[in-house]
Amino acid sequence: MTATAKLQNPEPTAGTLAVGFRWRAREFFLLLFPVALTALGFYVLQQLEGRVDVERYWPAIVLGVAALVMHLILCWKAPDADEMLLPITLMMNGMGLVMIERLASNFTVRQTSSMIIGMLVCLALTLWNEGPRYAERYRYTLILPGILLLTVGLVLSFVGEGPGRSVLAITDRFGIQPSEPLKLLLVLFLAGFLDFHREKFATVRLTHPFQDRRWLWVFIPLLGMWGISMLLLILQRDLGAALLFFTIFLVLAYLATQRIDYVALSLGFFMLGAFVAYQALSYVATRFEVWLDPWSFNQGAGYQLIQALLAVAHGGVFGQGLGQGFPGFVPVVHSDFILAAIGEEWGLAGILAVIGLYLIFLLRGFYVAMRAPDSFEQLVAAGLTALLCMQALIIMAGSLKLVPLTGITLPFISYGGTSLMTSYALLGMVLRISRDRNLEPV
Repeated sequence: MTATAKLQNPEPTAGTLAVGFRWRAREFFLLLFPVALTALGFYVLQQLEGRVDVERYWPAIVLGVAALVMHLILCWKAPDADEMLLPITLMMNGMGLVMIERLASNFTVRQTSSMIIGMLVCLALTLWNEGPRYAERYRYTLILPGILLLTVGLVLSFVGEGPGRSVLAITDRFGIQPSEPLKLLLVLFLAGFLDFHREKFATVRLTHPFQDRRWLWVFIPLLGMWGISMLLLILQRDLGAALLFFTIFLVLAYLATQRIDYVALSLGFFMLGAFVAYQALSYVATRFEVWLDPWSFNQGAGYQLIQALLAVAHGGVFGQGLGQGFPGFVPVVHSDFILAAIGEEWGLAGILAVIGLYLIFLLRGFYVAMRAPDSFEQLVAAGLTALLCMQALIIMAGSLKLVPLTGITLPFISYGGTSLMTSYALLGMVLRISRDRNLEPV
């Protein structure tokens, strides 16, 4: 069946909740690991303090109860959803809770609260019958709240703390980062736009722009994404979000058209903008120079990166042990540089374990995309999966001095309420798409 036929005649099982209860044995067995790891982590931290207080276990208990509740609801309402994505997610989330308790225990309550809200959002999106069909019908309407979020983020650049501010404070203890939900809306919009105009994108001849006017369908979204990325880079000084947004556009454009020339053209535009920004904006130049030689800025902009590299080097292969390192020397270690703390106390083995979890998430997400019932859901599942894993790649590479440092979070692990809730929303959408087909074990 072709993609067009699938869009016109979706499969009968799509969009309907399963009836009855079916035990998801593999998921239940895999969920035991993150729950046990989280409980063990909190036990070790309390042993280091010389006392074991049952009340201090509450984040691990909350994670375990939430895992069981989510598992039972999926068994009842969505037994055909993928059985590996939730355990992988909770393994990363549990590791994050342990590390946040270790590094900045005053943020544990906030992170756990964000986790609960995120899980509720995840379940709601997984069980939503309309699901991706709603996003497909209203693909152009979806960009309106995205424009609003982008505008709010840009306005924040001129008020309060000035350029670089990216969090909208709701109360003294709660705020949102507009760029986080904007990422999801952008993926949904681009997937709908590229899928609807797939034929134009696949057949347009860029070598004959005046003979084939359809090239406008390529350049308009390309320039739009380039403009958004440059605005984020210039006004918000958010290199991470700018790089992430443009990379996701490249991934979706290639998946929709299988044309490498779009990727090359888009990279050319982005490199041109980055070069102009490097020449014209001092903070962009400084960040690039710090990346090349952080030791020349060891008392200023390079201090954080140097301490992170020393922490990872100190960890060796198997680490110093949970609670045995000195990650507190790394500024904002519980957020931007949590990978450095993992490297110091869990060693290279811990870093490879984190990378492995994201790789498994990537494989399962793409497997869901391949078995999605139509081309739009394929693009959404692949785009969302690529979004989460690309974000992880960018911040991990920045923490290890492989790319210039960015200010984004490590999904499910770093401290950040909006980021955690957005990541769970992403998981819910991928699980919803996986419901449309009974995924067989691979």
